[in-house]
Amino acid sequence: MAHHTDPRRNLRPTGVAAAVGLTLALALPGVANDPLRQLLISRICIACDLSGVVLTRANLEDADLTNANLAGANLRQARLPRAQLTQADLSQANLQQAVLSGADLSGANLAGANLGQATLTGSQLRDVNAANVNLERAEARDSNWYGSDLSGSSLDGAVFNHASLSATDLTNVTLTNGQFFRADFIGAQLAGADFTGADLRQALMRDAQMAGAIFTNADLRDANLNRTDLSTARFCNTRMANGDINNDHCAELGLSPDRPAP
Repeated sequence: MAHHTDPRRNLRPTGVAAAVGLTLALALPGVANDPLRQLLISRICIACDLSGVVLTRANLEDADLTNANLAGANLRQARLPRAQLTQADLSQANLQQAVLSGADLSGANLAGANLGQATLTGSQLRDVNAANVNLERAEARDSNWYGSDLSGSSLDGAVFNHASLSATDLTNVTLTNGQFFRADFIGAQLAGADFTGADLRQALMRDAQMAGAIFTNADLRDANLNRTDLSTARFCNTRMANGDINNDHCAELGLSPDRPAP
């Protein structure tokens, strides 16, 4: 029996095809002067000014938004898998429940953005400004945040299993009830971070700075804590790397071994 190729497959525009598609799109009346229309037609809008646009639930799969200005844009529930967003300005943008799996946001500005419940599986976020970002309940396993600034952000209930957070600034970050199984925190700044209830089993935390970090009810079994200064970190009902329970700071935290934090 003969097999026929589905003509709907392999339609992603690349190389010459992408350039031709953009050229044809710009030839349409009014498109050249309307970056939003250009994006929706061609999914290519490099260095466009799209600040404040509403793209709720938009399908922007494989879109090229390199260096685009999307500050304050509403991208709630938008689909952006494998999108190119390098050096893009997404400050204060609403990306709640957006799908960004496999996207490249390296060098992007995400300061103050809402990424609550967003999907960032396998995404590249190297050298990103993600200060004061909402990443609560985000799905970010296997993502790469090397060298990024996440200070003051909330990762409450987020999933960062196998993620790279090496050399990141996580000062005063809330990571409560998060999943960080085998996550890489090597050389990270974790001063004042709150890991209450976090799963840190087999995490790589070598050379991390943890002044004042809180590990109440956290699970650190088999974590690599070599050359990590834990002298000012606080523990209560904490499962340490060797499996022992650490209750050294329960009184200071207003807790007791038989009255764990909610």
